[in-house]
Amino acid sequence: MAENATIRLNKVLRELNISLDRAIDHLSSKGHEVEARPTTKISNEVYQVLLDEFQTDMK
Repeated sequence: MAENATIRLNKVLRELNISLDRAIDHLSSKGHEVEARPTTKISNEVYQVLLDEFQTDMK
């Protein structure tokens, strides 16, 4: 991906097998304000925050 690429939140939710609420709560606790809609686009930085926390849920 390019440095400034974005990915839709719903794709990440499916990939990590987590709910929208759980993702939004975690991002808020880490200081990232993200609109609570599945079609919201997130940056690679925000994606990495979710991946670091929920990677074990992928299985």
